[in-house]
Amino acid sequence: MHNRLQLIILLVATFWWSPSEQTDATARQFWRPGGYPLFNALRMQNTACTSDDGEQGTCLSDSDCKSRQGFTVGTCGRSGLVCCNMKFTCGGKTAKNETLFVNPSYPLPENGTNTCQVTIQNVPNVCQLRLDLEEFSLAQPDEYGRCTKDSFMVRTTVGERLPMLCGENKAQHLYVDMGRGSANPVVLSVITNEMDATNRKWKIRISFIKCDNYVMAPSGCLQYYRSPSDVIRSFNYGARIDGRSRYLANLRYTTCIRVEENFCAIKWTTENSDSFSWGISNDPMYSQQGNATQYGLTGALCNDDDYVGIDQGSQEGSGVGEDRFCGQRLFYNNVVISRSKPFQLKVRSNSDQTENARFSQNGISLRYTQLPCVN
Repeated sequence: MHNRLQLIILLVATFWWSPSEQTDATARQFWRPGGYPLFNALRMQNTACTSDDGEQGTCLSDSDCKSRQGFTVGTCGRSGLVCCNMKFTCGGKTAKNETLFVNPSYPLPENGTNTCQVTIQNVPNVCQLRLDLEEFSLAQPDEYGRCTKDSFMVRTTVGERLPMLCGENKAQHLYVDMGRGSANPVVLSVITNEMDATNRKWKIRISFIKCDNYVMAPSGCLQYYRSPSDVIRSFNYGARIDGRSRYLANLRYTTCIRVEENFCAIKWTTENSDSFSWGISNDPMYSQQGNATQYGLTGALCNDDDYVGIDQGSQEGSGVGEDRFCGQRLFYNNVVISRSKPFQLKVRSNSDQTENARFSQNGISLRYTQLPCVN
């Protein structure tokens, strides 16, 4: 009796733990080829993964990865799935979510003249695209702040005209309106000119946002932040370049911040003491460069050149406040508080960067912090 019980236990153990040797069809249905449990694959299917080299991807079957024109960058544990990186480059088309648009030699850089263009096809019930510039390095703008050497362009038939970008823009993002019910695609283009010391490299993640999804950006917002506090930088923000304006010309866009529940104000501060350098003025105090760093300008004094807009901004967050800020400092002490909703940062620059280059202006890096309501 005892030996018979041991035999039964052995048979049961063999049924469950040795599927590769099991010929019974009922047992095999719980396992994938290679000895991986089916529930592991179902649990990990379409989840995010990371390769040993840090490449991001999605867990898919090998055949599904190939059908999406993806690249296998690793495996997804004991699931039988691969970590699939959906990269595509010049001349490609995609209608798949979470696709990566990369330069042709990625992860190596490019050097030379080329026009690299990809098409994002419209998908039913998708109203917006989010473009995350995970890597982005092109030539710097010219002395007038224009992207005449290299440029990144987004072409769409709906919504506002998106800015042309160049320079260093890693970790920036853009929202693109696809248009509800529109069948027109969105075209992304990277144009590079001249073979020189510039190493061009880009990796842009393309995410589809379904209509009426809570993560959709409000209408008219080029950028959208959804946290109580974060840092916002202007395009191509970085170290000053002597005699050149680093920030881009001809900008007119709005960055929006989702208002958190029970938060009534927003506080803007510079990330560092010198991280606000945007626009100059005809004010007499600016007749000499030495005076330019002494204070920030507001309101009508910013009308003659570039400015950053914060509605009803003041030192304490009370009263009417100012709506335009420019110069080498944000207001008096690099702090602005606003109670105007929705929370927005409006960025404006014109086509003339001559005076901005004289002051070697390099843009803005601002931290926002939402402030709770006080009874």
